[in-house]
Amino acid sequence: MTVPRYLRPALVVPAVLAGLVVPGSSGAWAQEVPAVPAVVRPAAGSDQVAATGQDGHGQADPASLSRGTWVASGGRWYYRTPDGASATGWVQDSGSWYYLDSTGAMVTGWLPSGGSWYYLGASGAMVRGWIQVGSSWYYLDSVTGAMATGWLQIGSQWYFLDSTGAMVTGWLPSNGSWYWLGASGAMVTGTVQVQGQWSGFTSSGAWTGYLNGWVLDGWTYTRYVDGVATASQTLRPVMAAPTASRDVLIATMTSAYAASGCSYPAWALTAGGAGTPQEFFAMVYDEAVAEGVSPELLFAQVMKETGWLQFTGDVAVEQFNFGGIGATGGGAAGNWFPDVRTGLRAQVQHLRAYADPQVTPGALAHAVVDPRFAYVRKGSASYVQYLGIQENPARAGWAAARYYGMDLVDMINQYF
Repeated sequence: MTVPRYLRPALVVPAVLAGLVVPGSSGAWAQEVPAVPAVVRPAAGSDQVAATGQDGHGQADPASLSRGTWVASGGRWYYRTPDGASATGWVQDSGSWYYLDSTGAMVTGWLPSGGSWYYLGASGAMVRGWIQVGSSWYYLDSVTGAMATGWLQIGSQWYFLDSTGAMVTGWLPSNGSWYWLGASGAMVTGTVQVQGQWSGFTSSGAWTGYLNGWVLDGWTYTRYVDGVATASQTLRPVMAAPTASRDVLIATMTSAYAASGCSYPAWALTAGGAGTPQEFFAMVYDEAVAEGVSPELLFAQVMKETGWLQFTGDVAVEQFNFGGIGATGGGAAGNWFPDVRTGLRAQVQHLRAYADPQVTPGALAHAVVDPRFAYVRKGSASYVQYLGIQENPARAGWAAARYYGMDLVDMINQYF
């Protein structure tokens, strides 16, 4: 099992994510951990003891405690029954529970009783709910006042209280998994940043590891390396207007190609009508814009699919197939086109088929030349990132390679 980099000391934990479940409030931490209600030290002769017949802790209330008096003596408080005897054990007075030791003296602080622990405040009244003692938080049953240990659910939140009852924060090992309990003690789920690194947690809180690769959150993809964000991309539409004028974009494409260090295959592309890089990129621009497809995307995809027009894969330069249409791997060369413009036009039509759910052959700017136009699930990849099948929610797209669409967006961002 992978271990988080920052750990708490090992704890004794239950075998399963289960245990004591106590109903309670839900919401923000300020609501879940209310201040302990103020209680007033009993004044002599001012209170009555409720005769309930049972004290809620398995002990009977003596009938003689139906009325009584608090008495201070030697710095301790005692409860005197009407006949003058000192009460001992649990006593309920005006809705609060008190505990009197074997001498009759009122107890404060932690109290073991009946196999459980209770906390009696400065006034002697038993505390219920959350309480901070020293630097630790404890939870005392909202009905019985017994101290909780192990996993505890309050509303929709889970907490863990160690064998001493103290609330745990930070990393917690349990049943072969790791859990993260935040500063409030609440167990986290989903995608959470922990100590500077983003981690994933299941709905039951089990840690799934540090985030790696591209992760979509709303409209933004973020790239993580061991939980640290290193790059981001917003979803980029396939159908998009040019970011600059025709002349500027053609010049930018030509300059980017020159910077690649690759030799333009004029010997082959001249026969297809594009003897120079400028002629080739003019066709890229015009064919993309005719169908409303981003010309920057078409440039990036042509360069990615052909290896900057070097054609080192299954497709040969003489095929004028710049998008690998029909090339399914394993030596399958894919489709052939009569010239450069037709090959680029087929690629643009294929892109529009993925991006436009309403497109039909009649809606295209030119007659269909894409041999696979009819097979595309129309509108299944409206964003460039979704051209990669693995990242597409519809599991459709242009290529099966992981992060295919992200690579295209990176190229677009680099050159335009």
